[in-house]
Amino acid sequence: ITSANTMNLTAEDDLTLTSTSGAVTFSSVLRAASYTTSARNELTAQNGDIIYNTTDNKFQGYENGSWVNLV
Repeated sequence: ITSANTMNLTAEDDLTLTSTSGAVTFSSVLRAASYTTSARNELTAQNGDIIYNTTDNKFQGYENGSWVNLV
């Protein structure tokens, strides 16, 4: 825990959170990673990944091998 009760988690590999009843945020937002289209295209994406595309101003998900707009 850092100052102001902020916890920073850092991992060199995947970080997996497991819960029997789900992960819930109570007094804050859940923020998705933001990328430009160019930076997004450099990702090694997997089906189910979600980002916010700052070039298109859209939430996008990786589905069936390609990025699609979620809205």
